[in-house]
Amino acid sequence: MSARPWLIAVLLAVLTGAGGYWFYRNFELVSDKVQVGYQGEARDNPLLAATRFLNTKKNSARSMPSLSGLPPTGATLVMPSERYEMGPQQAAQLLGWVRAGGHLIVIPADTAENEKAQDWLLDGLGVRRVNNPARAREAFVPTNVDIPAASDFMQVTFKPCTTLAYRNQKTHAVMVGDMDGHLLRYRLGAGDLTVLSDADFMRNASIGRYDNAAFLWYLTHHQREGEIWLIYSGDMPPLWKWLGMNAWTVLVSAAALLIAWLWSSSRGLGPKRAMPSLARRRLLDHIVASGRFLWQQGQRAKLLNGTRAALLRMLESRHPALASLPPAALAIHLAELSKTTPDTIQKILFNQYAPNETEFTEAIILLETIRKKL
Repeated sequence: MSARPWLIAVLLAVLTGAGGYWFYRNFELVSDKVQVGYQGEARDNPLLAATRFLNTKKNSARSMPSLSGLPPTGATLVMPSERYEMGPQQAAQLLGWVRAGGHLIVIPADTAENEKAQDWLLDGLGVRRVNNPARAREAFVPTNVDIPAASDFMQVTFKPCTTLAYRNQKTHAVMVGDMDGHLLRYRLGAGDLTVLSDADFMRNASIGRYDNAAFLWYLTHHQREGEIWLIYSGDMPPLWKWLGMNAWTVLVSAAALLIAWLWSSSRGLGPKRAMPSLARRRLLDHIVASGRFLWQQGQRAKLLNGTRAALLRMLESRHPALASLPPAALAIHLAELSKTTPDTIQKILFNQYAPNETEFTEAIILLETIRKKL
């Protein structure tokens, strides 16, 4: 008997060891990378890496979601958005800032996708975006950038399916070649206006590829030593403006339906029906209603029998001696009390009959007279 616990312990040890060896042979601890996207400020600011790259002690750079005010004269303003929310007045102010000595870097608004959108900033120059869907199916090749003023040859990840179209004007000369249709630079007064076909190369996911960072450095620092402002939002107009531009018919229909519903709700088809009272009725009201129902149904005999029974119960409680008398003796006593004949008392108190309305009324009056005299 004493060897059995040891045997169980040995079996458990063997099973535990075998299970551990099997787990060791079939499983191993490995590490894996999981893409969780950008976190913190980089999740909301696609130009955060570019801002930190351009920010130096000599030239400070900062990024902001929208343009509030104008940068100092001589600064560089980068707006890689389609500026749907920019109106003609703000566009004129921005072009005036460029003529005063600022440097503006922008991309054209995609007016082909949004017919109601208008690029107030570049329409006067005749610059627009051209989409080539056929080139999107070709193998990607970075764009060669060979600018004489740049320090070195560069390759930039411009989208091959998006290029620029422009018209030459006497007052505005293109300073840089179209560079396969991806870059134009205009001299406006004392400042410069640089137009790019797209600006994805300066975003967080692309700034470290090829020569994107070097090209952005050239754009913002060539013959420039001022502040650098980067606007990373502005592609989406305010909700009220977007609804007015794209869904005004829905707004008008909804307003008409609301007015019709309010008008129909205020109109009644008849007088208002009074709500019944929720107060509890008295017991007497139920008794009166029951009696009225029995009277309408011709049940006068039931009403008479109920009155008789009530009188006999009261007589038994107040005058037990009289209640114990035989019906004939009781009829004689009650006849003397009510000043009527014993036969009448015998009929209305003990005899079973179906009274008419007159007989019922006389019987009830007589029974009530007897009740008051008891």
